[in-house]
Amino acid sequence: MYQMAAWSFVYLYFSPEIMLWHLTAAFLYLEMFTVFLLIIPLFSSRSWAKFFKTEWVQKFAAFSTYYFNFFLVLLGLVLLEALRQVMNQRSAYETLKSHPSELRPETESLYLMRMFRAQRNLYIAGFALFMWFVFRRLIRLISEHAQMSASQEASLKQAKNASAVAEQILSSRGDEESEIVKRLKAELEDLKQKLQEEEESHETTKQDLVTLKKQATQTAQEYDRVATECQELQRRITLMSEPSADKKSD
Repeated sequence: MYQMAAWSFVYLYFSPEIMLWHLTAAFLYLEMFTVFLLIIPLFSSRSWAKFFKTEWVQKFAAFSTYYFNFFLVLLGLVLLEALRQVMNQRSAYETLKSHPSELRPETESLYLMRMFRAQRNLYIAGFALFMWFVFRRLIRLISEHAQMSASQEASLKQAKNASAVAEQILSSRGDEESEIVKRLKAELEDLKQKLQEEEESHETTKQDLVTLKKQATQTAQEYDRVATECQELQRRITLMSEPSADKKSD
């Protein structure tokens, strides 16, 4: 009897299907934690850029496209499996309701619990797939933001040096317009234009990053809301199951 109970426990919590959803939920929590680290203002984009340029990260990034596509396909299959389970459980529940003679409170509670678990797995798989896209997009925006900042500083430094040289030449030669001065003026104007373009691009990237942070925050809030609803549904199912247990004991 104890062996049967032990095997039932192992099958209930460590079966391949249950382990699949445990791993999917763990992957979702890991994604949310990583995105949270990326969006908090504790680390700047330059710090993340330096981290991304480390040797072992570069080795991993060389095959990042393959890793992304692999997990994308894997999460897509998990989402389809969750959708299939929801449809199967819904169909089974509708079939049970079509036979009132077989509809008992404990049986209905069992089917509702299975439907709840299938819907919960669907939410987990869907959020995991969505957060995977958010994670990839956030990494790209942080890298682009760091590159734009470095390019902007280099352009600004070059423009200041050119401006200082031009001012020295103009002050030494007075009003005489030489070919060197004209070339420096043209270079200065070109650098100013490039600097303006870099600033506009930097501002656009910054706005995209802020928008993505808001979307990630909204996604986390939506996940908390769905989790709360799932807990409420679980509590209702438990309450429905208690009268059935009392009837059996009577």
